[in-house]
Amino acid sequence: MPFPSVYLSKPAITLPKDEYRNENVMELIRENYSGDQNNWPLIENAIRKVWELCDTKTRYLDLDVTHRVADYAVRSSKDCLAQNAVEADRLDMVIYGGIAREYFEPSTAMEVAGKLGLEAVHAFDVTSACAGLLEGVHIAASHLNMREDYQYALVCSAELTREFLSFDIQKPEELVTKIAGLTIGNAAAAWLVGKTPFPGGCVKLVEMQNYSLPGHWDLCSAPIDGSFASFSQELFKLNVHCAPQMKIMLDGLGWEVADIDHFVFHQPSKTVVEKVLSDLGADPQKAVYSHHLYANTSSTTVPVAMHQLLQERKPKAGDKFLFSTAAAGFTIVNAAGEWVE
Repeated sequence: MPFPSVYLSKPAITLPKDEYRNENVMELIRENYSGDQNNWPLIENAIRKVWELCDTKTRYLDLDVTHRVADYAVRSSKDCLAQNAVEADRLDMVIYGGIAREYFEPSTAMEVAGKLGLEAVHAFDVTSACAGLLEGVHIAASHLNMREDYQYALVCSAELTREFLSFDIQKPEELVTKIAGLTIGNAAAAWLVGKTPFPGGCVKLVEMQNYSLPGHWDLCSAPIDGSFASFSQELFKLNVHCAPQMKIMLDGLGWEVADIDHFVFHQPSKTVVEKVLSDLGADPQKAVYSHHLYANTSSTTVPVAMHQLLQERKPKAGDKFLFSTAAAGFTIVNAAGEWVE
């Protein structure tokens, strides 16, 4: 079955007002430290080494537990609707694809839709770790293909880590599962998926694919009660699957890697992005790098990276895009498209 004719709008993003540079985060860790003082230099040096390896420099965090996840998603959603000239009452679907949420039920998408003033809409959540938002785009495209009466879907996410991000590290051994959390930032993002092009430029999606290896489900977790934990070294090793899956999709389209003008990838670190590009045989100058500006913002990293790309360069009609994200599970979602004016 051919991929449906759908378009992906320019994204809108929302960042918390508080900027945390590496030294600010180190201060938080030091303030919480009450362990053996002889171990502190080892802990500090290990954290700084990871930041250097990942190119982690700045992130935005909202640590206020009273601030609602949906409110961040609503802000990005309203901005996305406005900049793409779509009224909220024209939405047929609202999909929330974030990890962060306030409750088990109802879906966060329901709160977002309610705060957008929608009286009736198809609204639900997609949970797929860092791949949730891009997977939401995939699902939206499928629904628009199945329903003749559906014209627009809003796909949004808001990642507020709050108490799930631990700055409480007392032993060097704890770094094994906690150090990846020190490369995380907060952000909200929203995308529109529609059957007609959006004004000012957008991406016509031509293919999307999902590839999951559930045997690795236990390498990364954000538990109901507790702190985010990740066996990051083992998880990053699974990135060897990313380039082969991209090539399978590109081969199906008849595209060469050299044909791609813009690579917009998930941003767990600059090193990971560069390694995937190397495995793919791609020109690293064609990629966008945003980890050093915002850190790893989980499910929102791909739209945040796309937002950054649009600040740095102006795509031309016909430019080819390759979007990709990888997530705990282990799941890969890839998307290909062409820029249209």
